[in-house]
Amino acid sequence: MPPRSPTLLVIEDARDQALLVGVAARQAHPGLEVRVATDGREGIAYLSGLPPFHDREANPVPNLIVLDLYMPVLDGFEVLRWIQRQPTPLTIPVVVLSAAMAAEDLDRARNLGAIACYRKPGDPEALGRMTQDIVWNWIGRGPIIGAYLAAAG
Repeated sequence: MPPRSPTLLVIEDARDQALLVGVAARQAHPGLEVRVATDGREGIAYLSGLPPFHDREANPVPNLIVLDLYMPVLDGFEVLRWIQRQPTPLTIPVVVLSAAMAAEDLDRARNLGAIACYRKPGDPEALGRMTQDIVWNWIGRGPIIGAYLAAAG
């Protein structure tokens, strides 16, 4: 059985942006599985393996989390705080990708465990390029792109 493709969990309340991040991530890493949680509460349920995410074959533990900070119900800061409080620390890298970030919010997110923070660009193409860079940095380029780059020299 071939190894499972890596999984990206996008925790983002804006569906259009979540979709764009997912498409760009799959372009950056063909075969990447992308899961979307529409707010912090759903993101925590996914990470916890709670229903409807209890089937880990269908909802694998992610290799990377892309997290929006400002969401209704439960914001990204609460998700980061929840991750920190787990009895067995989660070793999943969390990258913050959020539209409006004050300097103190960046510091707060980093202090809560985010490995990087990016200001979400307003331009969809720029958001796509930024997402590709995030995936390449923390997951890799994927076997298809990696083989192409190696052949191209």
